Amino acid sequence: MDQAALIAELEQATKQREPTSDIVRRLAEPGAAAAPGLVAALGKVSRPALWGLRDALRLIGPAAFDAAVAARARADKVPDWWELGHVLRGFDERCIPQYAATLSHPMKEVRQQALWGLQNLGEAAAGTLTDVVPFLNDADSYTRYQAEKTVRAIGAGAAPALRAIRRDGPAHLRRHALSALALIGGADRLDARDRHALERLVRIKTSQDAPVPLPDHQWLAVPGETYQGLFDAMGLHDRIPCTISMGLSAMENDTAEITDPDGTRHAAFRVFVTPELDGWRLVYADTPLGQLAWDVDDLLSRLSAACGQAQFYCQDAHSDSMVWAVAIDGVPRRRYWRYEDPEWEGDPMDWETPLSPDEDGHEPNATAESDTNEAAGALSLDPNTVASDTTLRGHGWLAITRPGVGHEAFTGALRI
Repeated sequence: MDQAALIAELEQATKQREPTSDIVRRLAEPGAAAAPGLVAALGKVSRPALWGLRDALRLIGPAAFDAAVAARARADKVPDWWELGHVLRGFDERCIPQYAATLSHPMKEVRQQALWGLQNLGEAAAGTLTDVVPFLNDADSYTRYQAEKTVRAIGAGAAPALRAIRRDGPAHLRRHALSALALIGGADRLDARDRHALERLVRIKTSQDAPVPLPDHQWLAVPGETYQGLFDAMGLHDRIPCTISMGLSAMENDTAEITDPDGTRHAAFRVFVTPELDGWRLVYADTPLGQLAWDVDDLLSRLSAACGQAQFYCQDAHSDSMVWAVAIDGVPRRRYWRYEDPEWEGDPMDWETPLSPDEDGHEPNATAESDTNEAAGALSLDPNTVASDTTLRGHGWLAITRPGVGHEAFTGALRI
């Protein structure tokens, strides 16, 4: 049966939801000779049949990879880039040499798909590390993003090779290797010289930080002008400068278990303080806030006494619970906590719209402003609205809730 007939059979089988593995095998049997026709058909079949063509091209291997790259270069004949992109990033380990070579392709989109393909291969792509790391400093932001994901997918096993580059060269890769070590969590084993280099890199990156939307599940807010008081008020130690990306990645692994010499075990937590954003510093302490390891009212009182004002926000998508609270000069001022009794504490603030207690049995001090994000927007800053037009000043901080622990006690890579 010729190729066109087999593709039609594949299309029919997918429509009828019949097994297609035998058809895919027969499509791949001619090997390299079948690849150009299969690539040309990508934009002409239904989405379910597309996956069958992709699997056939994957079975063919390197010759199919070359045909897909060649098709992209012929812009007048190329199928939709979406379909071809799925094929290019789906090859197996036999195509690692092709992926590495394609990283020097003149077309940006092809280079990005090559990075994505190596990312899908994970540790098996470790041999391409020296080809990948220069893209960590690429001028294109999406290319940098794919390179970062690829380095993280290759994983911590690459740390010895990266440290060897830092030590022995080649010189043009040393800066990229340092960035890669920070990404995979290998920076804790750097020597003193490279540790200073990493700190310098972080300082450079913080000066280039840009505002981006921030998580809105739970956070604290304090005025930017007086934020320095929060470190003592929260009992934080060992603070280091960080980018927004570093801070958010630290929240992914924000807990370390510490054992004292006498065998007593403690938990230490990382806390991320953002740069000043439209006059406010947001504070993320995901695990201790989520576990209510701190008494929120007491924490707000201490923070507001040190900073003049402090706010707490939390929303739980599972229970639909919402909390927002404000303290001023050490005194709780206003709080809403859905499903608590009472839900409202304190008198309404000027920006709130009161509800009549006679309507639906509302509490006397209830208002229409129960939404956490709307309250944050009125009181300080809604994290969801942080964008390129948000005024950013200073840099962020990472700090730890226990003294003497050090940042090396925490697992996980920090994205600079």
